[in-house]
Amino acid sequence: MARTRMLVTGGSGYLGRWIVRLAHAGWDVTATYLTHPVNQFADEPGALWRRLDVRDEAAVRALLQEVRPAVVIHTAASNPGEGADFETVNGAGTRHVARAAALYGARLIHISTDVVFDGEKGHYVEEDLPAPVTPYGYSKALAEEEIRSSGAEATIVRTSLIYGWRPRLDRQTRWIVNALNTGQPVHLFTDEIRCPIWVESLAAVVVELAGLEYTGMLHVAGAQALSRYEFGVRLARFHGLDPAPLVPARSRESGLRRPLDCTLDCSRARALLRAPLPGVDEILEQNDPDRR
Repeated sequence: MARTRMLVTGGSGYLGRWIVRLAHAGWDVTATYLTHPVNQFADEPGALWRRLDVRDEAAVRALLQEVRPAVVIHTAASNPGEGADFETVNGAGTRHVARAAALYGARLIHISTDVVFDGEKGHYVEEDLPAPVTPYGYSKALAEEEIRSSGAEATIVRTSLIYGWRPRLDRQTRWIVNALNTGQPVHLFTDEIRCPIWVESLAAVVVELAGLEYTGMLHVAGAQALSRYEFGVRLARFHGLDPAPLVPARSRESGLRRPLDCTLDCSRARALLRAPLPGVDEILEQNDPDRR
């Protein structure tokens, strides 16, 4: 019996790879990459890999016409620290994916972010209106609007800082670990509050959502609100490093315009989903090799 088809854009990315790993057991998965080719037999078995630039509208439409997925999971994005092509990748690229999904009758699950908010309120619910203060946040708010106007049957998942260590460290943890190992100073803000989420937890949620009929906005983040400094201290200790060299700093005094309290109210997701959304301390305790 043929399995239901899923297309994962940005499948070679940090979250995308975990979605592919978890989804291929129950779905016929096609996943895309742009600059990092994947060996489908050695690196990520169980998926068909295709190169795709979401900025190319014709290429996006051709791939969906060929694959005819029931569900498209859109993780492809330009993220902070990975370039500055925010509006064309996150805005126009999402428009191309959403319109193609609508054209070919595919349900769309899009990964958005907590920094679509200005961080002045905290505990944001799904009905709160975006008010971004950074170029990245603006581009992701634009992406949400592109989806709403596309006519696609869509779920928009707003999430927070993604962390993990399998098969490699996430970008933020790698920066902290490398700096501590080389004696470089690391300044982390004590007044920026987020709800970090383990990459494996988020991927499990996304795959579960692919099998549900829920549409609309959904906030999905970890259960624990932490400052960037508190989060960094925990990551350093988990990876066997002394956090003492981490320097507490204040975002308000940095001269930068950044959102402060972007905590998300995830009560709707907890009522809907079987997959848990544990906090950082719970995840790190469960995975501490000294406790096994």
